[in-house]
Amino acid sequence: MSEASEWKAATVTAIRDETPTVKTFTFEMPHIVNHLAGQHYEIRLTAPDGYQAARLYSAASAAQGDKLLELTVALLPDGEVSPYLHRNVRVGDQLELRGPLGKFFVWTPDVSAPALLLAGGSGVVPMRCIIQAHALAQAAAPYHLVYGARTQDEIIYKPDLINHPNVTITLDTAPAGWQGSTGRITLELLQAQINKLPSTPLCYVCGTTPFVEAMANSLIHLGIPAEYIKAERFGATAAPVAGFGATATPAASFGATPGA
Repeated sequence: MSEASEWKAATVTAIRDETPTVKTFTFEMPHIVNHLAGQHYEIRLTAPDGYQAARLYSAASAAQGDKLLELTVALLPDGEVSPYLHRNVRVGDQLELRGPLGKFFVWTPDVSAPALLLAGGSGVVPMRCIIQAHALAQAAAPYHLVYGARTQDEIIYKPDLINHPNVTITLDTAPAGWQGSTGRITLELLQAQINKLPSTPLCYVCGTTPFVEAMANSLIHLGIPAEYIKAERFGATAAPVAGFGATATPAASFGATPGA
């Protein structure tokens, strides 16, 4: 059994509200954290009667050579794991974690191609990790994140992303005075960002299945080769889009970002 697949006790050292329904949990692991941007960890809960439930959550921050790990969890009221994490877990509690897991959706500093990151809702979690890893490595390859949220209150990582020069945020419903984009992520918005990059970008797409399918189809329509598209979806599964790479396991068992 590899070290990444072994369950370990991790201590909650901080809990931060990102939005009314999204929290970031900081864990102190018993070892140095060493994951790639885009990998994820699994949390397992065990009830007094022995029943267990586990879900996977993308690493929310880049590994920095210490024992701290951030996982961001969106509350799904009918889920088995996220309601417990949101309502019951406190600083000082210990939970079972294992990871890092997954190698398909990763970004590494040796990638020379520019990156276009497309996120819907809590699909922004692995994108934040990629942005942090890019900064820590002082990587030269350009990137841009296009992030769609329903309202300003639902923007995750506001301090990190609002006013970031490499981030475009578009809201379905924008308040008065909003200076960013409004509406869904359109072909025109995608084309504008692609045009700013020096060459064909490696595209990372994360969100619900409908979001991933819409973005993948849009990218292909704009001439991005299918092999340049990496996708991670959560929620109900669907057939692969035009042959592009995607996680194909249901969220209920695979636990794609975010878990329930």
